[in-house]
This record gives sequence, C-alpha cells and structure tokens, in this order.
Amino acid sequence: MSVNFLKYLPGRVIWRMPFRFNVANAINPSYTLRCVLYHDISDTTSTYTNGLGVTVSKKSFENDLRFLAKHYTPVTLDEALNPPKDPKKNYRPVLLTFDDAYASVATEAAPICQKYGIPAVFFVSARFIGNQDLAMDNLICHVANTRGYDAINKAASEAAKSPAKLNDLSEACGDFLPRVWGEQRETFRQGLADAAGRSLKEMAEEAGLYISPQQLRSLASFNFEIGNHTYSHVYGRNLAGNDFAEEIGRNKSVLESISGKTIRTFSAPYGSAIDLPGRLVEYLRQLKHESAFLVESSINNPRTDPFRLLRVSVQVSNNADLFSELEIMPRLRSIRDALFRRQGNVTPAASQARVAAD
Repeated sequence: MSVNFLKYLPGRVIWRMPFRFNVANAINPSYTLRCVLYHDISDTTSTYTNGLGVTVSKKSFENDLRFLAKHYTPVTLDEALNPPKDPKKNYRPVLLTFDDAYASVATEAAPICQKYGIPAVFFVSARFIGNQDLAMDNLICHVANTRGYDAINKAASEAAKSPAKLNDLSEACGDFLPRVWGEQRETFRQGLADAAGRSLKEMAEEAGLYISPQQLRSLASFNFEIGNHTYSHVYGRNLAGNDFAEEIGRNKSVLESISGKTIRTFSAPYGSAIDLPGRLVEYLRQLKHESAFLVESSINNPRTDPFRLLRVSVQVSNNADLFSELEIMPRLRSIRDALFRRQGNVTPAASQARVAAD
C-alpha cells in the first residue's frame, strides 16, 4: 500500500459523501482563507526544471481552476485581507498565488485564470526578469541533469571548503544552499556555471524560463497582484543588515518601476517560517507591505497573522485529492499541531515559527 494512498484516503472517502464540505468543516470549523500555490504551468519540463517538482500541466491546472470556481469563492488580495463580517452561507474564499516569475504564468496560466474569472497574486524575483540571469534552483537542476552530482559536489565542496556529498535536488537546494551565503554562495554559483561550461546569461537565455518586462506589465493589467519574492530568490534566514535593502527594498522598487503598481505583499522563497524571521517582517512593515505568505499547508483562521498566511502547494490529478489537499489535510495538521502543543512538544512547523519570531 503506497504512502500516497494512505495520505489521500480520508479525503477520498469524505469526497464521496453527500455533505462533504460539512463533514470537513466538522473536523475544524475555524478554517477560513484557503491559499493555493503554483509555479510553472507547462506540458513539458526541461533540464532546468525536471526534478524540481514545480511544473503542473495545463490540463491539470485548468481542472483545478474549474474545481475552485465551482466550489469556492476566488478572492483578490484585498478581499483576502478584509473578509466580509457577515459572509454568505457556504462562503469558502480561496486565493490563487504563483511564485518564481515563470513566463508560463503569463503565457499559459493568466488566460485560464481570465477564462474562469479567478484573480491571483504573482510573486516575482526581479533579478531574473528578461532572462539575463538564472535562479540557483534552476541552475542546480540543470547541472544535475546534464553533468551529474559529481559536478554538483565538486562546486559545493569548493564553496564550503569541506567535502560535500549531495545526492539529490532536495539535499542540494534545501539542505546545502541555505548554508552558503555571500562569497560562498557566489563561489558555488560560479562553480556550477563552470561545470555547465557556459555563462549564466547564456544558460538563462537558452532556458527562457522567466517573464519579460512586457509580460510583467501585462500581468499587472490583468486582475493580478504583483508581489515581492526577494530580488535574488534567497533564503530569508540569511538576511541581515544591508541585505534587506538589497533583496527586499530593491526588488520592490524594480517591480514597481516595471509594473507601474504598488508592491504590498511578500512571499518567502522556499516557504518555511524560519525564512520569515521577525526582523524581516519588521522591514516589510517599514516598506508598507501588508501581508506575507509561507507554504506550510495548514489552516488560516480568523486569528492568523496577515504576515504568516499559509499556502498549500498542490500537484494532484483528480478532484478528490484536490479536495483532500485543500480541506482535509490542513485541518488534520492543525489538530496534530494543537495536540503537540498541549503535550508540551514542538512540531517541526512550530519549531520553525519559533525561530522566525526571534
């Protein structure tokens, strides 16, 4: 019996019940705003994305939006942050979001959003607009797919000045990358480029992953909110001193200059609470941001801090599993976390949140 079967079993069972949303609500009635996250909407992957788990097919994406339009009330950022005091019966607000500035959001996702009348928030790292540079995750992915992990480990060992034994993208992007910062990060970046045998600009132009300035303006002219995602797509836990101005303030200024829109919301790259520390939230407030988003797949309730809004990243193939991702698993996680707190234990998510509050 597969892990995924057990993971989705409760949701699949409840989905077949006649009053499925009432049953879900009985598990935890305080669940209010649902936030859904996507990245790349495409029927194909490349060496720059294959293995990252960020790509959803156009068919799956449209099926998801058809589901959201039928069973939920898609909301704008304003409506998400200012919910009605006396909502109508069966009011289930959902906010659609995208991270990482993939061009496919402009070419593929935006027209589908318009078709179903669903607004969205598009979080952008301005360094990659126009494909003049390549984000670290995509660079690591490309080298892994074309040169293998010996090349990854050579670059990592030179950057960290100690032997590295990275075996997959999760270890390279999720474990090693947040441990190198400043000069070490640039050494790692250049080592990867050397392994690929091409300049970062050449690879970025070849990949064509990211939006152009014109596409960003077109998204802003749709019913899309443009949001801050750091200038270089970096781990927030590493930011200190002048880094805030470089990664947060600079990104906001560039995005506003290109889009003509005020940037007032932020999502933390990689989505962990440890990458949204209190000092970063304070800087966001100083720059007049009104909210910030994580990816921890639990519930938002009326008491949720608008600078700690949680999102669900979904990659499922049917309505029952999408229902499970949005309605059942976040509620079960919230119950689990509450039980751990009562017992004096700390869940992984709670532990990260504690660090983020420092």
